[in-house]
Amino acid sequence: MADDNKPKKTKIDLKARLGKTTMTGVGGVPLPAPGPSAPGSGPPSDPGAGASPAPAASPSVRPSAPGGGGIAPPPGISPGIPLPPFAQQRAAAAQPAPKPTAVQQTIKVEVGEEVEQERKKANKRAGIYAALAAVLGIGMGFIVGGAKERGERGQKAVNDAVVLEKDMKTANDKLREMNDKLTAAGQELGAKTFPKTFAQDLSGMNIPFEASNLAGKQIGSLPPNIVKRLFDYTQAVTDVNKTKDSLRNLLGMAQAPVEKSWKEEKEPVVNFGVVFRKDGEKTLAELVPVKEPFPFGKDWPEKLKVTRLERTQQGAKSVEKEVARWTKGDLTGSDLLVLPIDPPTVAAFTSEQIISRLAKEMRDLRIILEGNTEDPTAGPGLVKQGDDLANELHKIGLSAR
Repeated sequence: MADDNKPKKTKIDLKARLGKTTMTGVGGVPLPAPGPSAPGSGPPSDPGAGASPAPAASPSVRPSAPGGGGIAPPPGISPGIPLPPFAQQRAAAAQPAPKPTAVQQTIKVEVGEEVEQERKKANKRAGIYAALAAVLGIGMGFIVGGAKERGERGQKAVNDAVVLEKDMKTANDKLREMNDKLTAAGQELGAKTFPKTFAQDLSGMNIPFEASNLAGKQIGSLPPNIVKRLFDYTQAVTDVNKTKDSLRNLLGMAQAPVEKSWKEEKEPVVNFGVVFRKDGEKTLAELVPVKEPFPFGKDWPEKLKVTRLERTQQGAKSVEKEVARWTKGDLTGSDLLVLPIDPPTVAAFTSEQIISRLAKEMRDLRIILEGNTEDPTAGPGLVKQGDDLANELHKIGLSAR
């Protein structure tokens, strides 16, 4: 019975209280320090001393401080004992952050998209500016490099003009020498004296200006008029060299017959005759050379050796025959007969033709070099063109000094 009258101890679920307090979301506040013990109270008794334990005091609840965030200690626990630290940490960790409203989320999304768009625009502008800077840099490089290249080409053109001027003066000196030789040879030919050394002079008189003189030269940077005149001069010199070679060959071929014809002008000689023959019902005449010419003003031989063409199965071939000179009777008998030809009548087809051709080629070459003085509309000769062009090139060369 005595045990039934003893007051029962109330069990306190500290974990439940702490968990409930944590769920309330109220932050922990440090409890006030415990006050001094009641006067007259002694030290706690030793539980092993055998004394009966004193009855437990009834639990008392202390009011929480107004506005405080702490919790009252459970009954049976001294108010001086602070809450365990893990309780405060658990309470702070368990308190969730307030959720943003839909308006706030919408604003964040809209602001984020605008920022992204602005970033893309900024990146795009940066790329455009970089590309423009690169293009501008390349353009400036082209301008500066092009100006430098044009300057180098211009300087090379000036230097090449100086070289071409020197080459043209050398070529013009040869042209003057050729013209002087032509004048002297023409005078000899007019006096019926063959210019024997002229062919040899022409052999060593090549005009030293051709397309190779323009190769590698910066003539494209020269004035267009100068470029055209350079090409015309080069082509004209090429034609002069070809005409000179043709004239030299003609001189070598013409010397013997021309000298012979001039000699025979004083003492004419029969060089050709005519023979007649029948071809069916037709009568034909053949011009045949006399192998052994004879003086026209002296006695004529009774028979002449001539060379004539005969047609065979293998074709025509030259055959030398001795034929009688015709004096009277039928010209187309069984035997061939020959009639001598007056020398002056065939000179136009032999020596005179050679002399005429030789004189014409020499005259044409002089007109090319000197110009046609008889035609006022004709342009200047090649020598004058070369002198004028060399002066223009000299002026271009002076501009760089």
